[in-house]
Amino acid sequence: MVSFIILHYKNLKDTLECIESIKKQKRKDYSIIIVDNGSLSDKEKLILEKESKDIIYNEENLGFATANNIGATYAIKKYKPDFLVVLNNDIVLMEDDFIDKIYDCYEKISFDFMGPKIITENGESVNPFPAYQTLEMVEEAIQKSKKLIRIYQSTLLTFLLHFYIKIKRLFVPQRHLENGKNSQSDVAVHGCCIIFSKKYYQKYNTVFYPGTFLYHEEEFLEYRRTKDHLITYYDSFINVFHKEGASLNTIFEKNREKLIFRNQEIIKSLKLLKELMLQENGSVKK
Repeated sequence: MVSFIILHYKNLKDTLECIESIKKQKRKDYSIIIVDNGSLSDKEKLILEKESKDIIYNEENLGFATANNIGATYAIKKYKPDFLVVLNNDIVLMEDDFIDKIYDCYEKISFDFMGPKIITENGESVNPFPAYQTLEMVEEAIQKSKKLIRIYQSTLLTFLLHFYIKIKRLFVPQRHLENGKNSQSDVAVHGCCIIFSKKYYQKYNTVFYPGTFLYHEEEFLEYRRTKDHLITYYDSFINVFHKEGASLNTIFEKNREKLIFRNQEIIKSLKLLKELMLQENGSVKK
């Protein structure tokens, strides 16, 4: 039994496409839990209720980690699944034997959690995920986001930055990601689609570390992996497609607003991670 947990926010078309890709699975021993972050109209609720009997309506936007934890708790209590597949609503399963492959993978690697090959629009894979693992890396990322916020708050500086990027692309060859070609153990995986095993969710009160709203949930999972010696896996033979940023694009019409919001939330998440690292300094790389 597999429980799919879909986090929905203001993008019904993508959610329906995600559900459709799940329903194409050869195996039918699955449940679909939809968690809406306070965004559905009454008409949209009626549409979704035709697709799943398990829908959680949050009264407000609780963010990524909290909403997914609510969905996971619901799934565990009702279905006690072998696996929790937590995925963004802009994910599409590319294979009708996705569930079979999860079970096959677990037979080989008794993982706590694992990630599939996540194909983006440019054809690259974002797994394994390059998570920040040191205090220095976290602090550097915080300072970078602070600098970007100052730039995006100015129309002129934003224009100059984008102009610089365009000129740079004309003269500097674009570097394409090389990861994703081979399956790997003990790596961080991207948060848009993660498969948690029963042995993982039985170890923790929440699937995701509580306290973050958006961004860098991967680093908290990586912290758990390192601290608690969890088994993680990236399987290059399981494929999904990610229409990255679709939900945010429906919220912000102006790109600058989106970028400022993104970096503000990144700073909040990374400050929490920094505090956690400082509290248990001996458990992280320095």
